[in-house]
Amino acid sequence: MLKRKRVRVYFIFLLFIFFTSLYACSNDDSLNEETYHTAEDGDVGVVEEREMADHSEEAEEQSSAADYDEPVDHNQSRMVIYTGRLSVEVPNFDEAERRLTNQIEGRNGYIVEASQYEHEDDFKTGSIVARLPEEQFHDFMNNIEGEHTVITEKSIQGQDVTEEYVDLESRLRSKEAVEERLLNFLDEAESTEDLLAVSNDLSHVQEEIEQLKGRMDYLENHSSYSTVHINIQEQRIDIPEIQDQNSLNTIERAQQLLMNTLNVLINVFSQLFVFTIGLSPILIPLTAIALFIILKRKKQNNTE
Repeated sequence: MLKRKRVRVYFIFLLFIFFTSLYACSNDDSLNEETYHTAEDGDVGVVEEREMADHSEEAEEQSSAADYDEPVDHNQSRMVIYTGRLSVEVPNFDEAERRLTNQIEGRNGYIVEASQYEHEDDFKTGSIVARLPEEQFHDFMNNIEGEHTVITEKSIQGQDVTEEYVDLESRLRSKEAVEERLLNFLDEAESTEDLLAVSNDLSHVQEEIEQLKGRMDYLENHSSYSTVHINIQEQRIDIPEIQDQNSLNTIERAQQLLMNTLNVLINVFSQLFVFTIGLSPILIPLTAIALFIILKRKKQNNTE
């Protein structure tokens, strides 16, 4: 009997502890729920403000992550911007310009700029800047020389812009994803302050999108159509003319030669006279001695 009483007391004690714990847990849950609702009601404005302030960064991060996960096609065709430069000599400038224009237009190209300069003696030079389809560029550069066209200078430059274009595509997709999310935020904005903030971010993103599209259009245009700079120079053949009597100046030139000759002779005789007079104290005794010796030898020869 005593053991049964102890078991009942122990069982009752355990039930008391169980219900006490259950009641305490129920009170804690009620308190936590009240605290949660209070914090939520008090901080809802702050949470909304933070969400609106971080919406553009979150959207851009998500779109960037999507771009990183997208595989890149490394086997796509390369985008190369070709630029050619030619210097040619032709016998007739007008005919050469007309012939080059027909060749360019025959290859579905067009003239961007043309100029010509006329020098003295009807001598002409000029230049042409043309755009040609990329598939026609090399054929034009290799076949421009002909019977009446001599190439004096030729160069081809190529700029590979494939990686830049792929990067621009990735950035454009990212910005367009940001734009779409900002438009959604714009529709969901409730206050004027949020509306202005989203509109400002949206305007900035749309401006960047236009810049990216403009650069992509430039690369597409210049890679599909190559640029050729052509300098044209007309060949000059100088034919000398027969000089007339007036241009020859025969009489004047003969008179000039005669006077120059007389001046030389006068100068020579003047130098001899000065030399003789200046050395006379030496020359006279030497001359007298020489004459004496010569006369003496002649006299001896006559005696023998």
